[in-house]
Amino acid sequence: MKTIKLFCWCWVVGTLLFAGQIVFAQQQDVPEPVFMNFSIQPLYIPTYHGRDPFRPLDNIQRSPEISISELDYHGVIYIGSVPMALFSWRGNGAVQYALKYRKLYGGEEKPIDGVVGDITDSEVVLIQGEQKIAYPRK
Repeated sequence: MKTIKLFCWCWVVGTLLFAGQIVFAQQQDVPEPVFMNFSIQPLYIPTYHGRDPFRPLDNIQRSPEISISELDYHGVIYIGSVPMALFSWRGNGAVQYALKYRKLYGGEEKPIDGVVGDITDSEVVLIQGEQKIAYPRK
């Protein structure tokens, strides 16, 4: 019985020593990484050529050569005591115009050359050259 205990003990110690040598040998065989020739590149910054890809193609601002026949009348509002008639372009409802102080204004408060108008109690009138359009007040 003593021989079996001694044999088991030797086997356990031998196994632990052998396993320790394998782990130790594996740790020595792994080389450390060397970053001597490693270069850091700057972030890629693309050069921009062309239109803004996030703006829809149909939302192009109209040029000042707009025809008043292409406008839809929406109504009159008052800001303080100043009446303003609201219009939008038929091609794209997002392009809006306002008639105030007898002048038609487009986006960014730019007046449209060649277009005048008037707001009365019964109608809104737009005049462009010889073309005259009267809209009844809503």
